[in-house]
Amino acid sequence: MNAWAVGHLMGGLLLCVGGAQVLPLLAALCWQDASIPGLAASAGLSLAVGSLLYLGCRARRQVTFTLCEALASVGLCWIVASCAGALPYWLYGVLDPVDALFESVSGFTTTGASVIADVEALPRGILLWRSLTQWIGGMGIIVLSLAIMPHLGIGGMQLYRAEVPGPTPDKLTPRVRDTAKVLWGVYAALTALLVLLLYATGGMNFFDALNHGLATVSTGGFSTRNTSLIDYPAVSQWLIIVFMALGGINFTLHFRVLHGDWRAYWQNEECRAFCWIFAVCTLVICVLLVERGGVVLHSLADLEYLVRTALFQILSLMTTTGFASANFELWPVGTIPVLLLVMFIGGCAGSTSGGCKVMRITILGRMLYRDLFMLLHPRAVRKVTFQGQPLDDETSSGVVGFFLVYVVLLFTLTFAVMLFDVDLTTAFSAVLTSLSNVGPGFGGVGPVDNFGWLPAPVKLLLALTMLLGRLECYALLILLLPAFWRR
Repeated sequence: MNAWAVGHLMGGLLLCVGGAQVLPLLAALCWQDASIPGLAASAGLSLAVGSLLYLGCRARRQVTFTLCEALASVGLCWIVASCAGALPYWLYGVLDPVDALFESVSGFTTTGASVIADVEALPRGILLWRSLTQWIGGMGIIVLSLAIMPHLGIGGMQLYRAEVPGPTPDKLTPRVRDTAKVLWGVYAALTALLVLLLYATGGMNFFDALNHGLATVSTGGFSTRNTSLIDYPAVSQWLIIVFMALGGINFTLHFRVLHGDWRAYWQNEECRAFCWIFAVCTLVICVLLVERGGVVLHSLADLEYLVRTALFQILSLMTTTGFASANFELWPVGTIPVLLLVMFIGGCAGSTSGGCKVMRITILGRMLYRDLFMLLHPRAVRKVTFQGQPLDDETSSGVVGFFLVYVVLLFTLTFAVMLFDVDLTTAFSAVLTSLSNVGPGFGGVGPVDNFGWLPAPVKLLLALTMLLGRLECYALLILLLPAFWRR
């Protein structure tokens, strides 16, 4: 791997992160809050180190990464960006280095798990930085670098493929940098629209609307309130429901719809499956809540509350946003398997959501059906198809391989967390919510709890788990292979 090219890429990425830290610094200067010194020091340090790497490691010739090298480079860059993102929390003094790193990783990976018990006590500059980390990480740090720094001089398509989630990342234009700009344009437009709607409907002041807009479209889940969305009015929750769903859908479909292809959503098999899954799961939750006394229906207002609450939590967990409109740990026990299932499935490929992705689950289901069919008809020839096209062996094996890696990591990391005297429910849900980039779990990490009480080694392990989930495992696992470093 070309170390100079990787250093150049890291420099460009740190310049982006440092530039982003200037934005909450400027806002803090306007508000005159206590976060100014911490934000100023972190922005200056990130920009200084980024400039040295970017200028000092500039390659003399064009460098094109292989996919293997791109995976490793993206993994290293996300680790560096997370360290830079931790600086405002640490230098301001609100968190120690381990907690600051956890909060930064949770933000950039759009997990939304927090170690901060009282977020309402934080200055506005720090709260805005928390939300910005999620917004930057939602579409991807490398994709952002490719969009605003067209002269990086490094193989962009391989980096794009290594960071964008899903088995087959879509390319909207011939040039990957133009694709990055298009995706970020759609992303920014949706965010601005939600911020304006949240503010215009009167449910939130502009600061809260801005932070929740950034955290919703990125499917991040950091809130400016300790109780998340529980205390906000119904109109704000309905708006966030709509935009959580949009954040969980492949952003290339949004681009097609904005260009007049109104049937793009329904023509896409993964999008249809996504809608069916959350609709059915919402119906199941509604039935369980009514049948087992969780909600009593006396009026249409009660029915609206039931549908809104069930739909909000299903979409929040399935799109891995992690907002809470109710304490779902108090719901009947029968709802837990449904909530765990949608956490595991996640959103669509090419979205800002985490999880296994609906596309992979759909393909796995069709592969299972094909295998059962072949048992009944051994001489038949039946291909697994998706979106009307037969899947090649490479894609099929990649889906199976990812699923196996995901499940093995889930149980291995759960056992590792339990070694630190964490109970099974908390350990399993903490690892699942970190690997799927969801945020809240069950037990000691429920929707009204936080991760601050966990031992420092567990926090570091969960931070690594969040990075594994956001980068779909391989970008970090490849760094552990001795064969990679011997090349």
